[in-house]
Amino acid sequence: MDQDDAFLRTIQDRPDDDGPRLVYADWLDERGHCERAELIREQCHHGDSFRAAELIRRHGAAWSGAARHAYCFAFRRGFVDELTISAGLLLSHGDEIFARNPIRLLRLIGARPSLDRLVRCPLLEKVAALHLTGCNLSDEGAAQLAACPHLANLRTLRLGANAIGDIGAEVLVDSPHLERLESLVLHGNLIGDAGALALATTHPFAKLRILDLSDNLIGDAGAEALVRCPSFPQLERLDLANQFKGWSAGLALRGRPYPIQPMQQQALRRRFGNAVCAF
Repeated sequence: MDQDDAFLRTIQDRPDDDGPRLVYADWLDERGHCERAELIREQCHHGDSFRAAELIRRHGAAWSGAARHAYCFAFRRGFVDELTISAGLLLSHGDEIFARNPIRLLRLIGARPSLDRLVRCPLLEKVAALHLTGCNLSDEGAAQLAACPHLANLRTLRLGANAIGDIGAEVLVDSPHLERLESLVLHGNLIGDAGALALATTHPFAKLRILDLSDNLIGDAGAEALVRCPSFPQLERLDLANQFKGWSAGLALRGRPYPIQPMQQQALRRRFGNAVCAF
C-alpha cells in the first residue's frame, strides 16, 4: 500500500472527521496537486462554494475515479460523498469506486433483480444513507433488507414507492440490523393500520427522528396506535399526509377505508407536537 492509499484508508475509516482530509490536502500540496488540495479545504471549511463548483466542473470526472461511470455523483468535504448508480454497476465495480471515495449516501437504481447479491455486499457497511425509492421491492424485498447484516451502520433508509405492505413494515421493525436508523421513509407504499401498529410498538427504532408514512393506507386505528405508542422519544417529523390517496386501491385492498379523522389528528399533535405532525 502506497502513502496515497494509506491516507484514503484513514479517511474511509473516519468518514465524519475532517482531520485526515486536511492532512491529506497538505500532502497533496507538497506534491503539486494544489487544486485537489484546494477543493478539500474549501469544502471542509465551508469556503467559497463558487470556487469549489468551478474546481469540480474542471476536474471532478478525474478526481472521482470510477465513480464517473455512475448516473451522478456529488462532492462533499473534498470527496465523492453521494452516488447514484445502478445496482449492477455497484456489484461489478463497487470495490474500485469505494476504494477512492468515502461515499456516505448511496442511491441505487434497478435494485430488485440484483437484490439477492446486493444484500450480501459488504460495501453497504460503509454508507450512512441508502435510497431504494421505486425499486419494486415489495414485502419480499423488505424482508431481504431486514435480514441484511451490512445495514447496521445506516442512519437513513428510504424505501418509498416499493409496494411494501403491512408484512413488509413488520419485518423491518423486527430487523436487528436497523437499530441505528434516524430517518425511515416509507411514503407511497401499501402500509395500513397493522403496519402502523407494528411501527408503534417497536423498540429498535429508539433513535428515529423522521418517520415518513405519507401516501399509504393508514386510518384511525393506525393513528390511535401511534398515539398510544411508547416509542419514538426523539421524533422530529411524523408525516401521515395523503392517506388513501387512491381510494379505489384502498377499497380493494382493505375494505371500507377510514382516513385519519380530526380527533385523531389532534391526539397525534398532542402526543408528538404540532410542528412534528403532517397530515
